[in-house]
Amino acid sequence: MKDTVAVSLIAIFVALWTRWTLRSVSQQPLLRRKNYLGEEVVNSAGLAFVGSSILGWLFLCWRGSVDWHEGGQLMFAALWFGTLGLLDDLALDTSAKGLRGHLRAFFRERKITTGFVKLVGGGLGAMLLSFWILSVNAPKALQPFSLRWFLLLTLWAIFIALSANALNLLDVRPSRALKGFWLLSIIGLIVSQGKGWQSLLPLLIGTLTYAPADFGRKVMMGDAGSNPLGACFSVWTLNHWTGTNGWSSAVWVLLTVFAAFQIYAERRSLTDDIKRVPLLHWLDELGVRK
Repeated sequence: MKDTVAVSLIAIFVALWTRWTLRSVSQQPLLRRKNYLGEEVVNSAGLAFVGSSILGWLFLCWRGSVDWHEGGQLMFAALWFGTLGLLDDLALDTSAKGLRGHLRAFFRERKITTGFVKLVGGGLGAMLLSFWILSVNAPKALQPFSLRWFLLLTLWAIFIALSANALNLLDVRPSRALKGFWLLSIIGLIVSQGKGWQSLLPLLIGTLTYAPADFGRKVMMGDAGSNPLGACFSVWTLNHWTGTNGWSSAVWVLLTVFAAFQIYAERRSLTDDIKRVPLLHWLDELGVRK
């Protein structure tokens, strides 16, 4: 009973802190950008739920509701990917687009874009997180630094990086990244049979509190919000989907989906294709201010 009360109080704190931070972020002229309709809105507003979630995990770990390793991994993912995302959000040169665009700028033009910095930094962060998760959750039969160990380390790092980028690719229209995260969270809790709901709670409460401003086209979460959202979801997944042998068919299915989505987004316009499918178009605009 005491734990339920404590978790509820932490959830209320996360919601209030998100609202307060969102109000503060909205007053920063440096973060103002034009959205897809040419309206001036606040970018990087995802910092509101990222910051409140970090505090939520800290309190949950202190209360013993979330393991310190998992909580630390989630806080690191939010801070690391949020910082990289903010760096990209503040970039003045936006000529390079997509993964291929940033790689082309580096290898052909010898130009280091903020997107390329985010790509390299995100890969490094994903590898560090993968190593941390593997060092805590590795199966007992898995020999450290064996071929299978390195394979698992690499695949988990790729999974984290792709998850971070998948949510980023959705964040081009109001509510789209939020709906994607909520759908992934529902699937995640179903697969885990409810295990780990407390460690997912800060992000769920934070995004739900933030949502009205995003749905109302007043703010954009930006890379500072979408990248950590995806990274934290993958960290949570690796903590609660992988079995005792370290391999989970659900993780590999989702890894394949993320990889296919990345390839698809590099070749086609997600927005144009959504408009062609009535059901997807309706879901995309559901709740968004006209």
